[in-house]
Amino acid sequence: MNIYTIGCSMMVGMMLVGCTATKSFLGMDREKKTPSKTVTASASSTPRPEPLLQDQKAEEVIPETVEPVNPYRLDKSASMQAKIQAQQPVVTERPKMQFSATESANVRISQQSNNPFPGSGELQIAVGDLSKEFCYPYPGKLISSYGYRGRSFHSGVDIKAVPHDTIRAAWPGVVRMAKPYSGYGNIIVIRHYNGMESVYAHQSRNLVSVNDVVEAGAPIGLAGRTGRATTEHLHFEIRIAGEPINPTWVLDTENRCLKEANTLYCYNRGGQIRVSIKEQVGYMPTPENLASEESKATSSVLTASTAKSTSSATKKPTSSIASKQYHYVKSGETLSHIARRYSTTVPKLCALNGLKSTSVLQIKQKLRVK
Repeated sequence: MNIYTIGCSMMVGMMLVGCTATKSFLGMDREKKTPSKTVTASASSTPRPEPLLQDQKAEEVIPETVEPVNPYRLDKSASMQAKIQAQQPVVTERPKMQFSATESANVRISQQSNNPFPGSGELQIAVGDLSKEFCYPYPGKLISSYGYRGRSFHSGVDIKAVPHDTIRAAWPGVVRMAKPYSGYGNIIVIRHYNGMESVYAHQSRNLVSVNDVVEAGAPIGLAGRTGRATTEHLHFEIRIAGEPINPTWVLDTENRCLKEANTLYCYNRGGQIRVSIKEQVGYMPTPENLASEESKATSSVLTASTAKSTSSATKKPTSSIASKQYHYVKSGETLSHIARRYSTTVPKLCALNGLKSTSVLQIKQKLRVK
């Protein structure tokens, strides 16, 4: 046997050994895979656990991380809601007002239909209280003030407006008047719940009707120039018992808000309404309240002259006391004006008040006319 034969024999032997080893390796792999399939099959054949019965305790099925339902949580939430509702502001019920056709016919009506005064004849309105529900009627520039304009008297303020802009109610109330009316053009009068009234005029269109209930800021009309007007504007008035007062006592027309520091002192003196932002002394009561007021003649609120006239009046019959009538001088008035108004003469006025025919009258001066 030569060297070539030996070499071939060795190569053949090595190949046989490699095949045997490969076969053994593949056999081991099959043996490993077979047991794994058996284990899977046995696991899948294992029966599932039966569901828990209803009488079993909840702790056995609810994980510890899940909070059990609190049966009192709903009740607690309901009580919290009730507490929140209790903290909400309670809206007081508004007084009901209903106006007839007679009451809606004119701006000025009888005091029997609009008399906010109590029995004492004195009424105080704190402007600060009016700010709780308030809306500036129109955010425009003041172009005309309250008072005399030549020989005519301007009973409100004029606020420049853009045509057809919205006019809004200053305070909550009920519409007493809404229609075209003389020089006012389209007018709206709102009676507020304290007896005060606000007037809006020259609208191109009214958006409310008589007996409509409005809140502060509610749209009531569109700005215009109907009636006696030379430009689009809002004519705004404030009236107490039918008498117009200076709106700038209430409104700050520059800052478009209320003058909350002011107080309106309102007096009903024998049917004559007087309003001021300063408290008045020497109050002369109405005839209906005169008897009760005479017992207070020595009160500190009466001046010496008023106390003297009151003490002398007690000696006279009530009828003669009730016949007395007084007038408070307004800007531009003279003795002759006042005499014509009360169907009397200048000499009689001078005799009743200790004046001369040439005397100069002061604004708000008290004159006896009868």
